[in-house]
Amino acid sequence: MFQGNITARFKIIYGIVFLLIISSTAWLSYLSSKGSLEEQLRDTNIALLHLSQQKIEMMLREIDTNTINFIQEPEVAFFLNGRYTNDELRFSHFNSLNSKFKTLMNANDNISSFYLYSIQNKSLLTDSTFADEADFYDMSWLQAFNQMPRYQQWLGTRKITEISSGFQLDKNVMTLVRQFPLISNPQYRKGAIIVNVDERTVANLIEDVDKQRPGQTFVVNQQGVIISSQNKSLLLQPLSRIAAIPELKELNGSGYAIRDTQDGSYTTFYVSSAYNGWKYISVVPNPEMNRPLEIIRNLLYAIAAGMFIVAVVLVYAVSSYTFRPLDRFFRSFAEKKIGRHGDLTYLEKFFKQMMSDNETLQKQMHESLPALKWRLIMSLLMADKTNYSRMRKYFDMLGVEFFDARFVVLVIELNRRQEIASPRDVYLFTYAISNVAGELVAGVCKGVSVEVNDGVVAVIMSFEEDDPQANQLQALQVADLVKDYVSAHFKQTVTIGVGSPQLELEGIHRSYQEALNALKYKLIMGDNTVISIDDIAGHPNDKFYRIWAMGDAVVGAIRETDEARLETQLQKLFYEMVASNVPPDMMKQMCIQLIMNSIKAISDKGLDIKQFLDPKENIYHDIDTCANVDDMKGYISAFLSQLIVRTQEKRESRNGSETVNQIVAYLEQHYMDSDLSLNLLASQFKLSVPYLSKLFKESTEMNFMDCLIQIRMEKSKQLLQDPSLKINTVAERVGYNNPQSFTRIFKKYTGQTPGEYREQHKP
Repeated sequence: MFQGNITARFKIIYGIVFLLIISSTAWLSYLSSKGSLEEQLRDTNIALLHLSQQKIEMMLREIDTNTINFIQEPEVAFFLNGRYTNDELRFSHFNSLNSKFKTLMNANDNISSFYLYSIQNKSLLTDSTFADEADFYDMSWLQAFNQMPRYQQWLGTRKITEISSGFQLDKNVMTLVRQFPLISNPQYRKGAIIVNVDERTVANLIEDVDKQRPGQTFVVNQQGVIISSQNKSLLLQPLSRIAAIPELKELNGSGYAIRDTQDGSYTTFYVSSAYNGWKYISVVPNPEMNRPLEIIRNLLYAIAAGMFIVAVVLVYAVSSYTFRPLDRFFRSFAEKKIGRHGDLTYLEKFFKQMMSDNETLQKQMHESLPALKWRLIMSLLMADKTNYSRMRKYFDMLGVEFFDARFVVLVIELNRRQEIASPRDVYLFTYAISNVAGELVAGVCKGVSVEVNDGVVAVIMSFEEDDPQANQLQALQVADLVKDYVSAHFKQTVTIGVGSPQLELEGIHRSYQEALNALKYKLIMGDNTVISIDDIAGHPNDKFYRIWAMGDAVVGAIRETDEARLETQLQKLFYEMVASNVPPDMMKQMCIQLIMNSIKAISDKGLDIKQFLDPKENIYHDIDTCANVDDMKGYISAFLSQLIVRTQEKRESRNGSETVNQIVAYLEQHYMDSDLSLNLLASQFKLSVPYLSKLFKESTEMNFMDCLIQIRMEKSKQLLQDPSLKINTVAERVGYNNPQSFTRIFKKYTGQTPGEYREQHKP
């Protein structure tokens, strides 16, 4: 009776324990799945909204790029400056512009219409009409253009009545307004190009992405007006009309907001554009968004019910076998018999194994604490989907001590890691620097240091006093101490970037990014330095444009193969970049662009650049790995000097071509023959046409026709100085049977008509 009661009680207790474990596990699984899935659903919606933004901005940027290329056409400059000396020139340019209008429209079918506006003449030109400002059908963009502080601006959706091929079409369009010249102050503007994009084009891009999820998406301008939507009744309406969406001022950056209304609960996802200031907003009903959670909840209910049934069966089946030694023990005790030795062997092994597992678990927990601490700090630095309020609970457990607010981040980088003997040495130095930084920080405030990767350490400092300036100074002092300690004790150098003070945990990521950006200026300031984010405050863009322009002088020296001038211009360019504190990334970009432009200048002369360059050479990698400005200048100087040397060698080899010299002499004697052609020359000199064309271009850096035109134009200049010769006669004497063809080619070559040239060069 006693034995049966004990066994039954154990079975009941085990059954209750298992049932509690299963029910708790099922409930906790649901709660954890619910939280993580909600985060995934929100992240997915924000990612889809980012996708809509990227697709739309890719289209807008492509249109902007096409506009920049178009506005640099010489005919556009003539029209916008109003520089027409006669109607013939105006008519010629209008015809040319009309053709280029159509080319641009065909090249980019997202453009609904566009036109040029000349401030000088108060007139506009489209692909089908030329009109004065007062008579033009669309001038609602003019006020925005006059008040535009920048070089370009995307206007929100507006209604216009567009005239195309004689028909009037009512459209909702988004408009790009870009000034001419491209880079100038407002008072020096000469005109503008206005490009219209049908709002439906943007709405269709949004619809392509919205098919993948519930809800609806809007594009909103800076004033809170809806400028694109699938629901056209909401177009040009204020965002406040939609009750489910919070006020515009609450939608900063990117994220989401939950709002309950009389019609139900909604989640608003939003993304802000740095390109044009628009906001992309998506509103999703929460019941629709949370439908996957209901499926998981029901699935867990079913699994829990099945586990309840299995647990009951297993408890009663297994307990009979498990408690057999215990039954024998109690039977022996009840009968006052000792029984055989080993009746309790199973329970003894079980308890020993349980104690061993507990010790192993504690050991594993202790060994995993550093990894957990590293992951926690990296989440703060990288802002890796962090729940900051939840993170604070783990600080004490992981040995991380912070004050409630006021943080500054340092990033310490070991210099010249490639010169250290082995990767293991780099790892040891990094570990030692992290420990030194942690100890020095502990003497000033609370904080922690972690090894981000080999050779890089991040330090978070937390201050008690609410004095940003004083906290920044203390951070700089600690950075100097770390730098000096490493130099004195490790015989190595480090460069340290210091971010700005931040008030909350959320600001640690911002301070970390600022420290990384400051660290990039090691290229300019050199190794073994402390660089604060305040040291690299922004600089006027005008300086950068001027520095970009200085690169043209370097390319000019390459084109003229003047090595002395090249060195002088490079010296000026790098001096100006350092003096203007150009960001390192932009400095590298400038150097790459300089090489590309120089290569293009050499290629334009008919030289095969593949003969000059080593195919194994990686220009981008070589520039990116330069340790400082002097290394970068030395690399650029050597590369461009080699271009000049190779170009000169190629020219010398070309000048020795006797055949080409004979061909040029033949052209000098027979330029007046109207039937002169490459085929005729090939027959005359008994060469194939392809070989003759290649030989001619390699030796003279121009093709046959350009050389012939040059000879004829120079001869015609001499003949035009004789006032007794008519222009038709001059055309015939230089090999043109059609005077109009002669006039067109002469103007393209000299920039003047034959009559204008004769008038200007009267004796």
